[in-house]
Amino acid sequence: MKKLGAFALLLLLTACGFRPLYEADGSSGAMQEHLASIEVAPIPDRLGQQMRNRLLDRLNTGGVPRYRLEVSLAQESEGYGIRPDAAATQEQLTMFATVKLVDLNGEGLVFEENMRSTTSYDLVLSDYAILTRREDSARRLVLELAERIHRRLAIHFSKADAEE
Repeated sequence: MKKLGAFALLLLLTACGFRPLYEADGSSGAMQEHLASIEVAPIPDRLGQQMRNRLLDRLNTGGVPRYRLEVSLAQESEGYGIRPDAAATQEQLTMFATVKLVDLNGEGLVFEENMRSTTSYDLVLSDYAILTRREDSARRLVLELAERIHRRLAIHFSKADAEE
């Protein structure tokens, strides 16, 4: 009975125009060619280096650059969970990324998108512990944003390939 239900669900998904982002072998040829032709511009600061390295790993760059990916990062933190002595017990860290994909063949801006990711952590008495939590949280947010940027690019190129 479960197999029949799963089969019916698959039929419904194909009927609505659903197409998997990646094929059975793990990638779509045309989409992968587009992703490999993206040059990732340097991103300032250590967090920017970590994001750029993750994007380079995910995009498998190495082809002739046709696009340039420009990312700018900003972060914001806010204390909350206020104790009676007006000290915060938690901090919320938000990372903002402005993503631009530029066509190097003179067609200009392909797309621009603003993304953000948020996490929170407890504030403790040790300044060192707070610093390491803040740095670890920022690193995790940057890597999460890099994965989201990769998925957004893959979706963009798979839609463009479907329209052609």
